[in-house]
Amino acid sequence: MIPSHPSVTTANSSPVDQPTAPAPSPEASSKVLELPPVKGSLPYTREDYEKLPWYEKTPGLDFLVPGKIPGGKPPSSDAPLPANAEFDSAVLHCLLEGELSALDFLWRESGRDPGRTTIDLTRQSLDKDAAAVQVGHCADHPGLKVDLCLREHNADILGEVSRLIAKGNVNQLLLYRLSAGQLEQLAPDLGKVGAELCLRNTPISPRCEQLLAQSLGESRSLSMLMLGNCEFGDAGGKHFIDGMLDNRSIRQLEMDGTPLPTVADGGYGTLLANSRTLQTLKVSRGSLRPRLDMEAILDGVLNDHVLRELHIKTSGYSQDDPGKLCTRLETNRTLTRLTLPAGLASDEAYAAVAASLAKNTSLIEFVVEDARPTDDDFAGAVDDLMSRNRELANDQNYLLKAGRALDPTGNSGLADAGSLIAEQIFLGSSSRDEFMTAMTEIELSLKEIEKRTKPTSS
Repeated sequence: MIPSHPSVTTANSSPVDQPTAPAPSPEASSKVLELPPVKGSLPYTREDYEKLPWYEKTPGLDFLVPGKIPGGKPPSSDAPLPANAEFDSAVLHCLLEGELSALDFLWRESGRDPGRTTIDLTRQSLDKDAAAVQVGHCADHPGLKVDLCLREHNADILGEVSRLIAKGNVNQLLLYRLSAGQLEQLAPDLGKVGAELCLRNTPISPRCEQLLAQSLGESRSLSMLMLGNCEFGDAGGKHFIDGMLDNRSIRQLEMDGTPLPTVADGGYGTLLANSRTLQTLKVSRGSLRPRLDMEAILDGVLNDHVLRELHIKTSGYSQDDPGKLCTRLETNRTLTRLTLPAGLASDEAYAAVAASLAKNTSLIEFVVEDARPTDDDFAGAVDDLMSRNRELANDQNYLLKAGRALDPTGNSGLADAGSLIAEQIFLGSSSRDEFMTAMTEIELSLKEIEKRTKPTSS
């Protein structure tokens, strides 16, 4: 019989016993058995909790009772940590129960950095005590971010939420059905929301609009703003436009059922013609007066050199003579994605738009909402043109890279000339094949020039 632990022998020695595994150190043993410190009494003993069916267990109790760390170890990079529902649930349980010592234990043992973590609380209804606990915990961990949702019945925690926003702890904020007075209380700090702010079914009084405009104008962190079914007061959104023009951080604006009337020095035309940061505008569901506001948007697009995406979904717009739209399509060189309402009223209008698209080299996505079923030829032509422009965009990118390689200091202007060169070659080509042949020849020439201009190693 072969022994279960055979001895080890050498040529000139007596048998040597097989070494045994080292006993775990007291420190390691205590590490395994260490449980989160809990100030209150737990609803279950560890043994009773293990016997519960799975549907009666929660991530919070999994952590507090048997000490299970949710979510596992995060990556060691400096990138923001991915969302983890179990971890968020355990954090929320500790906050609601006031178990801050256990929560500090969770941060330490999970290896997660609160400064790189965002906790999603948008589906939770915080009472005043829980909100106060959240304020205190964020004061201990200044970098911790939370996503919050406030409704009209949360009036008693507006002060706590204002403090969280002011300290930079709120990443995303959804305000739903707040009264004008409730919104006015929060408005001075709303520009300090870290990433996204959404207002839904909330009236905006003139006083509130002024406070909100000032806060938006001072914001340097907010990147997306959405107003859904919000009605401006007597000022009609003029202060709002002023705040948007002073802003330097908002890249995306969504107006869903929120009118922004076209007036002197106000409305979409003024916003688009003067904004220096807005890259995406989405307007939908009755937010436009079909004729006047659409005309203002098209006028603004003509003068805009920042906007990259424009998506308009509204009813009641009809365009027999799309001359202004065609002019914008031919002259704008910044828009890459454009969605328009079904307002082209004739085959001639569709043909005119298709002819103008053929002269545009920047759009890579063009959609007419609810286009007529008979417009298959138009849809096919648009698809071909967008495919052509995507190819052109790729060649522009190559020319830009080559220009930067040849002109790393940016003094000669080669890096900025790449897109203009590609566009002129395209417009001078009689066919796609001719254009691609010309671009291939340029690519080979640029590579040869780059090879010649590289310093040789000694």
